[in-house]
Amino acid sequence: MRACPAVLLALLFGATFAWAEPAPAEACLYIPTLLENSVLFYESFESDTPDSNKLDAAVSRGNGERGAGIAGHGLRTPHSGKKSGGFSLGNLRLPLSRPLTVSMWWRLEEPMLAESNFHLLGLRGQGWISNFVRGKGQWCGLSRPTCVVQVYNWPNVSNWNGLVGKGTVEHGVWHHAAITVTAGSHVCVYWDGELRADYTIRGRLFGTEDAVASIDAGSNWLYHPMTIDDVLVLNRALSADEIADYIAAVRALAGREFPVRP
Repeated sequence: MRACPAVLLALLFGATFAWAEPAPAEACLYIPTLLENSVLFYESFESDTPDSNKLDAAVSRGNGERGAGIAGHGLRTPHSGKKSGGFSLGNLRLPLSRPLTVSMWWRLEEPMLAESNFHLLGLRGQGWISNFVRGKGQWCGLSRPTCVVQVYNWPNVSNWNGLVGKGTVEHGVWHHAAITVTAGSHVCVYWDGELRADYTIRGRLFGTEDAVASIDAGSNWLYHPMTIDDVLVLNRALSADEIADYIAAVRALAGREFPVRP
């Protein structure tokens, strides 16, 4: 189980206690204090149920397997080319007219090839906002793995297929991905705190009818062996500095082996 403040204090002062049910996100060490009141959903993969699920989301782990996460456990998806269904949240209604952040940690488990593809995050309703990597091939005539951001199929909103740079990453290394939506129009994608896409939709603003009905994280329709961890949904759009601070805090805790794995 992830170390939470009450547990750490008990350990420091030599108290004895019985293990309880998973602590709510507000109590967990890996949720920064400044984000506590913004958490709509948090999945650390330390138990069979999410740490926090204020969305009452229907949670599916596909046929992923429990594996080592950035801290504690994560969810590992199957081998290249094998459909997993990935990790998903359903039964949602998150209007894109309101601020939103969706983020997760991810690590590729096998080396990439020139033709490698993988999916990271997808927000889906009538249309979708998604971030994925497509490799060399006929699709868009790509010559190397490329980071792609799409805003597609929302009624009366112009489609955008953004080829936003290099998509090759080293396997076995933990990375962070986040999508934010602000002002009913502004979509940003970050990798490891670095802005990869900054796009303002055209045609009209997102309204209350433009709601996210499901969220996909990790292997979905593009498959590469991957482990994900700490899936977060927030009712605010984090800034670049806030994402960078969050990443630094998590890396610092994980580097000090909080928690110690059994």
